[in-house]
Amino acid sequence: MPRVLYRSSLSLLVDPKGAQRFLNQVLDAVDLESDDPVLGSVDVLDLLPGPRSDVHIVGPYYSRCSSETRLLMELASLAWLVHAINPRLIFEFGTFVGRTTRLLAMNGGPDAELYTLDLPQDQVTHEIGESFRESPEAHQIKQLYGDSREFDYSAWERRCDFVWVDACHDFNFVRNDSKQALALCRPGGWIAWHDYRISSRWSGVTRYLRELHRSYPGIRHLRGTTIAVLQKPGDE
Repeated sequence: MPRVLYRSSLSLLVDPKGAQRFLNQVLDAVDLESDDPVLGSVDVLDLLPGPRSDVHIVGPYYSRCSSETRLLMELASLAWLVHAINPRLIFEFGTFVGRTTRLLAMNGGPDAELYTLDLPQDQVTHEIGESFRESPEAHQIKQLYGDSREFDYSAWERRCDFVWVDACHDFNFVRNDSKQALALCRPGGWIAWHDYRISSRWSGVTRYLRELHRSYPGIRHLRGTTIAVLQKPGDE
């Protein structure tokens, strides 16, 4: 309680950045525990019931890695999504170090083929795809390089069973990547976005998806996570 009182009063003057971080952390925690007022929230098993089965979460999640989720509920929900969809073709926007890439591949099944897009290595400071490069799933994964705003997607248009959008979270990038994801996804396929409804970061994701919801009212927030999902209508 003393910390709460300090952060909400005196620290606003002596440590405004620290006070803002604390407020964002509180808002993030509230968002994770409450249903979304715009998209509506749903449990992953209500969205995709399927036969109950274990999911696989393997990797160095004990090691802190900036910008990657370490929430067990979120990792498990994403793993179940892919497992239940049973995709043959997956496309990922934003490889980063490749932990999520590997999770998608191992839960998509041995026949799943995954293409993952990130900027060229010389334009980033992290090692792209290091987490899957020597993994048993590496043969299922094809690394692509390029700016998502200029990349040629024609080889995958309307073919993908699952598209994961988790690259640059600025509004204009989210808008571009979402437009491309809709073009890549086959009718009846699935699209999922990461970092929806995080108060302290990535507001571009929340803002754009709430706009997109007007055209695609089927977008839903996965309860207890920062993931939003859409099954592309079959008539598109």
